[in-house]
Amino acid sequence: MEHVKRSIFKDCQVYEKKNGKISAHFHSRVMSFIKAFSGKRIVSFLIILLGMFSLEAAEDRAENPNQGMLEQPIEEFQVPVYANDIAAIVNNEIVTMTRLMREVSYFIPEIQRISRSQADFQKRIREYQEFVLNAFIERILIVGDFKSKGGQMSDHYEKKEYEAYIHNRFNDDRTAFAQYLRENGQSVREFKKDIRESAIVNYVLSEVQKSKSEVSPTKIKEYYNEHIQDFIVDRQIFVKKISLSGKNCTDEELQTKLSNLKQSIESGDKIHTIIKTFSDSPKSCDIGWVRVDDMIPEFADVLRRLGVGEYTTPIFLDGTAYILFVADEKPAKKFTLDEVSSDIENILVAKYQKEAKEHYIKKLREKAYIKIFL
Repeated sequence: MEHVKRSIFKDCQVYEKKNGKISAHFHSRVMSFIKAFSGKRIVSFLIILLGMFSLEAAEDRAENPNQGMLEQPIEEFQVPVYANDIAAIVNNEIVTMTRLMREVSYFIPEIQRISRSQADFQKRIREYQEFVLNAFIERILIVGDFKSKGGQMSDHYEKKEYEAYIHNRFNDDRTAFAQYLRENGQSVREFKKDIRESAIVNYVLSEVQKSKSEVSPTKIKEYYNEHIQDFIVDRQIFVKKISLSGKNCTDEELQTKLSNLKQSIESGDKIHTIIKTFSDSPKSCDIGWVRVDDMIPEFADVLRRLGVGEYTTPIFLDGTAYILFVADEKPAKKFTLDEVSSDIENILVAKYQKEAKEHYIKKLREKAYIKIFL
């Protein structure tokens, strides 16, 4: 019945409204980068991107259950080899393919696992490379701009962060830390450079975005009026189901079960007793809180007319009869401006800060010399 339970919903909506809060569900490499760029290591935010690819692969497998039979063994996927070690030149700094692939290499086994062919593997590797290279370029530009304006990072801060990393990650075991650097092909000097540059990037971006962190009440009200539909929550109902399969019984036997079920309902028996007595899958009886429009048409058409305590006539799908009960409901609600003003403020702050960062990076790119060799 788990298959049926998953299949009774239509495609998931892109936007979700819960208690006046709006959340978007989408695969966005840009948003992942914005959230993760401020980490001490580019590797840390690649985890987000990896999760995205894993989700895509899971969805692919769900749509094509025989896909696993078509996948090639992992060892057949060959990592591309580059004759030139230069991935990009940014002003007077070179980004090497060695450095780029060092970051990508952490995830090659996973990329191999989710790839369906050599061509698919190469495509995913290319996307990782472009993502990481873009992060390198932006970091170089930001750090260069900081230094060109006379900015300096405190040696004390660098030392403090360096010692904190060894303490927190390796419990002050410097031998283990040294082994970690060797495995990553990185020197102490390069590691400290990462710490310093990450701090510079965080500082510069916070200053760039600071002026965009305040949102006026007028802007909040304007957003509310322009997106009023986003703050209306449709009626929701809590649905329970009884399922009777006709696979292991004759049509006459199924009709007898349905007749007895109807008699039990009309007699006023408790819903949990009815489900336990009649349903083929009593442990998966709860569909849960849903909007009627999110259900498949066969269910939505009848549920739309029901109130709390009412039930449907048998609905036949693929040889199984379903009876649906409306156990509870949450009426439609329109959230007031006061109720959602803080959520709108957060939305606008994020929007303005993103725009400020993009404008800043665009200006840096326009003035820079960037040559990419991928």
